[in-house]
Amino acid sequence: MAFWFKRGSSAPKSDWDAIKTVITAEARLQSVGEILPGRRAGVLFRPSEHGKYPFIDGLEGKLRGVLNEGPGATKTSHDVQVDEHGTQWVILEDGNFEHLTNSVFTIGNALSIEADPGIMIAAVWSTHYAGSVAYWLYTYQRKTFYPFIPRGSDDRDHPAELNLAKLLSRQGMVVERSTEHWYPLWDIPF
Repeated sequence: MAFWFKRGSSAPKSDWDAIKTVITAEARLQSVGEILPGRRAGVLFRPSEHGKYPFIDGLEGKLRGVLNEGPGATKTSHDVQVDEHGTQWVILEDGNFEHLTNSVFTIGNALSIEADPGIMIAAVWSTHYAGSVAYWLYTYQRKTFYPFIPRGSDDRDHPAELNLAKLLSRQGMVVERSTEHWYPLWDIPF
């Protein structure tokens, strides 16, 4: 099923072009009481065999340097986890949503450059919408966003997702037009 969401003048050329729209959308939607931002986000990527990408081996320590040093340091806290499916998460926490989003981009960019852009699956932000936990998912391969609002362990709130998608689109985020590509991401670890 496909819905027509406003897509802006063109598709984003880079991950940053897409991800920076999250900052503006969050500020606008929070100011009118549509959402409450979360303090957590994550970057999800495919595992690699040990030694294939040296940057991933010892990732925890390398991320400390990426997030805490230099002029753009956000000091966002982070944790690296492997989920039950074997995929890896970098889970971020920061009370400043702009810093949180900048850290999501920084980590995704570092993994793409130092390892392989093909390992990138999604970036995920936690928010509250219409009384429920709602996630904004960004797919690296398609450079689009979509909402995911789980209801229990294996059900989702499609009507609320459609409403949230319209709100995100109106704020300039490039929302995936085909709901067939709105894959559920169960067991998000935050």
